[in-house]
Amino acid sequence: MSYFISVKMVNVDTKEEEVLHKIKGRDRIQFKEWFAYKNYKIQLRLDYNRKPDEPPMLDADIDNITTGEHLCSKRSQWHHTEAKRDDASKTDVYTFKFDGLELRLSIITTRAINFSIDAIIGKR
Repeated sequence: MSYFISVKMVNVDTKEEEVLHKIKGRDRIQFKEWFAYKNYKIQLRLDYNRKPDEPPMLDADIDNITTGEHLCSKRSQWHHTEAKRDDASKTDVYTFKFDGLELRLSIITTRAINFSIDAIIGKR
């Protein structure tokens, strides 16, 4: 059984990295900190959909700061963005586009694998 030690989101163009975090009760999702863009606050997250050995989907929450309106739903264009292979960077890249903002993001995942083994050690 493998489990995550950490997941980093990397901006492919700037090389900036951010360690993602979990929220109690939502263990299958890794969250990026909220950030401001124009009149919006945006939070990106990776949803592993209870399949930790498969590539996650990139989802977004987008709120209008002035009106408080939440722009995303399960049917929005920012829900379930898949990574696509980028030959230039030789990595899988998620492309997030919103109102003139375009982020090309990849992930670095550190995992640990635990297993046990029974052995008898002795002299011959």
